[in-house]
Amino acid sequence: MATLRCVGIAALVLMAFGVPFVSQAIAQEAARPGELSRTLEAANLSPEGKALLLAKGIEVVRAGVAESEVAGLIQRGVARGIQPAELVSLLEVVARAKRQDLPVGPVLDKVKEGLAKRVPAVRIAGVASRLSGELVMSRDLVRRAERDGIRVEAAGERQRATETVADALGKGVPPEEMENLSRQVARSGARATMSRLEVGAQVTADLVSMGLSPREASETVGAALVRGLSRRDIEGLRERLGQAMKRGGSADAGAKHLREEIRSERPEKADKLEKMDKLEKIEKPEKMEKPEKPPKVERPGR
Repeated sequence: MATLRCVGIAALVLMAFGVPFVSQAIAQEAARPGELSRTLEAANLSPEGKALLLAKGIEVVRAGVAESEVAGLIQRGVARGIQPAELVSLLEVVARAKRQDLPVGPVLDKVKEGLAKRVPAVRIAGVASRLSGELVMSRDLVRRAERDGIRVEAAGERQRATETVADALGKGVPPEEMENLSRQVARSGARATMSRLEVGAQVTADLVSMGLSPREASETVGAALVRGLSRRDIEGLRERLGQAMKRGGSADAGAKHLREEIRSERPEKADKLEKMDKLEKIEKPEKMEKPEKPPKVERPGR
């Protein structure tokens, strides 16, 4: 009985002094300068709502998301009239992506986009969660690509490829077509790089957006990758397909004709080799102009 009485007294104390305690927690957090604290202090929310978002915000920051991003998301949500509990659910989607070691930028951008368009929080959470699922598939595909011999040559290439492949999946390119594209890159020998997988995925998604079926799009880009076309030329497939469609043909017929052209073309050098050639051409004239007569002219005066 004594224990029950103590619990009852504790509950009454919390009910009576809960609001001051919440305000104190916010104030203590604000004593450590940070955007999250300042955002919550300025927010037009109840102390309980502030405490709820503070606890979740700290959790998300500790998961590895930048504090400025967390504070910015809360600020946008409050401005759009999203309730604290709903904001907590959106923050959880972002935190879950970070815990899965996924690129969190696209998920944050999707949440911000939904808030800007005043989409209901439940729908935003659903769309952002679906994007996280596409990022998981994309990450796994990129990891398999590395095991198959596709090289990462520069910092950030792996993340860019993961985000681009996820975007292609979201635009309707099936995972099996992306796997096929990855195999095409892996078979390209010295040019089997992550940057080429990235551009291949990007252009495939763009061709699908232009009306090509995913199969036709991946086969067209795959033909360019196998042929060894440069990044610039692969990106140029969009314009070439657009020109073919302007002539009155269907997208699929234009793609078929485009593949025939690609297979008959002489592959150009990759971008790096092209840049090296340009540098050599610039340097050669300077070497030709180097004969310097002035030192020889000064000798008679010695």
